[in-house]
Amino acid sequence: MSGQNVAFLAGGVLGLVWLLGISRWAGQVAVLAAIAGYVAAVGWQPSVVRAGVAGSLAALAWLASRPRDRWYFVLLGAIVLLAWNPYSLLEAGFQLSFAAVAAIFIAVPRVERVLDGYPVPRRLAPVVAVAAVCGAVTAPILWLQFGSVPIFSVLSNALAAPVVAPLLGFGLAAAALHPVLPGAAGALAWLNGWLAAYLAACARLVGGLPHAEVTTWGGIALLCGVFALPLVWRRVPRRSRAAAVITLAAVLALVAAWRLVPRDVPPPAGLRVTFLDVGQGDAVLVQTPSAAVLVDQGPPEADVAEQLRRLGLRRLSLLVLTHPQRDHIGGAAEVVDSVDVDTILDPRLAVGSPHERAALAAARRRGVPIVVARAGASYRLGKLRLRVLWPQGRGSPSEDPNENATVLLVSYGSVDALLTADAEAHVTTLLRPPPVEILKIAHHGSADPLLPTLLRLVRPRVAVISVGDNNDYGHPAPATLAALDAAPGLAVYRTDRDGRVTIESDGAALEVRKTR
Repeated sequence: MSGQNVAFLAGGVLGLVWLLGISRWAGQVAVLAAIAGYVAAVGWQPSVVRAGVAGSLAALAWLASRPRDRWYFVLLGAIVLLAWNPYSLLEAGFQLSFAAVAAIFIAVPRVERVLDGYPVPRRLAPVVAVAAVCGAVTAPILWLQFGSVPIFSVLSNALAAPVVAPLLGFGLAAAALHPVLPGAAGALAWLNGWLAAYLAACARLVGGLPHAEVTTWGGIALLCGVFALPLVWRRVPRRSRAAAVITLAAVLALVAAWRLVPRDVPPPAGLRVTFLDVGQGDAVLVQTPSAAVLVDQGPPEADVAEQLRRLGLRRLSLLVLTHPQRDHIGGAAEVVDSVDVDTILDPRLAVGSPHERAALAAARRRGVPIVVARAGASYRLGKLRLRVLWPQGRGSPSEDPNENATVLLVSYGSVDALLTADAEAHVTTLLRPPPVEILKIAHHGSADPLLPTLLRLVRPRVAVISVGDNNDYGHPAPATLAALDAAPGLAVYRTDRDGRVTIESDGAALEVRKTR
C-alpha cells in the first residue's frame, strides 16, 4: 500500500508539472521533495521507508539517465532500514513489507496469467492477484508474529481498492488548498471522510464475517489443505482417485462426528451471558454464535479452564483481565494455556500482581496479542459490541485497583449488559451508562451507598451477584440486598445460592437459567 501511495504521489506531481509546463527535470526534483515530505508525515515505518527509497531512486535514475532495477531499489531500502536499526529485521512490519513486495515481483505476473483463463474482470484481476499472492506469502509471518491468519484478505482488498487512490488524492489536495481556499479544502476533507468511512466499513464487514481468521493449528492445517488439494490432486494417478476420494470423505466424516459430539451446553443461538460459579470471585462468559468473550477468570481454585472445557469451549475471541486481583484473574494463566485466545484486554494498571504477570507471560508464550483497556475503546465481534467505559489511565501504585477496574458495556441487538467488575457505584455513576437489561453487581455485593442511584440510572431487568457461599466478607451486604429489593421489576440472582447463572437472549427478550 505504501508503494502504491508513493506511485500515486509521484504520478500526481508529474501530472501537475506537465499541466504547468515545467521541465521534466524540475518535476523529478519535485517528486523527490514530495516523497521526502510523505515519509516525514507518515513516519519511519518499514513499508514507508521501502517505498520512499524506491520512489526516490526511480526519480534519481531518470535524472542521472541510468537504468532502473526494482530489485536494487527494494534491497537498498532494506539496507537503509537495517543500517538505521538492525533489529528492524525482527519486526513484523519489516518482514511483511519486504516479503509482500518480493512476492509481487515474482508471483503476481504468473497468477495474472492463470486468471486470464477465468471470468475475472480485467481491472479486478491485478487486485485479486496481488491480494492472493501477498496473503499466501505473509500468512506464515502473521501466524508467527500474531498467532492468526486472515481468511478473506482477497475480498477485503477487492472491496477497498477503488477508494485508495481517491482517498490519497483528496487528502493531498485538501492539505494543499487549506492555506489559500479553506472552504474548498473542507469540502474535499468532508468527501474524503466518506471514503475513509467506506474503507472502515469494508474492514468491519469482512472482519465480522464468521471465521474471518484462523487462530489454531487445526485451522491452519485445514487452510493449507484446501490450497494444497488441487496441486496434490493433479499428481494422483487416475486409477487411484476413487480411493483418494473415499479416504478424504472418511476423514471429513470423522472430523464432523468429532465436532458434533454432544456438549454439556449447546452453542448459543443468540446472546448468552453466563456468570460462572467461581466462589468468591468473578468470571463472566459472553457468547454469540460467532464469538466468545471471558471477562475475568476467577480464583485459581475455581478452575475456570476446566469449566470452559465442560462447556465445550475451545476458543475465546477476547479474554478480559479487569484488574490484577486474585479473585478476578487468578485462573487467567491456566485459561490462556488451555484455550485458544485471540486477544487479551488488560488495563495494565500501576498496581500489578503475580497473577497478572503469570497471565501475560502465558500470553507471550502462546503469541497472544495484548491490548491495553482504556475508556472509549470499542470492539465489534460479529453482532456483539463491547465498549470500554473505564479506566481512563493506569492509576497510581497507591490506589485501590478496584477504583480503576475495567468496566464494560456489552450490547447485542437491543440488549445491553453492564459488567462492572469491582468498580462500585461511585465510579460507575460518573460514567453515565445508558439503561441496560443486565447488571453485574460490583464487588460481590459489598456495601455500596450509591447503588440506588446507579439502579435508577440504568434500570436493569436482571441483576447478578457473583459471590462465594459463607464468605468471610459478609457479602452480599444487607444494604446492597435492600437496594436491589427496592428496585421495581428487578430479578436478582446470586451464584452462592443459584450456582451458574445463564441469561439467553435473541437481542430483545431475556430468559434466565440457574443450576441450583
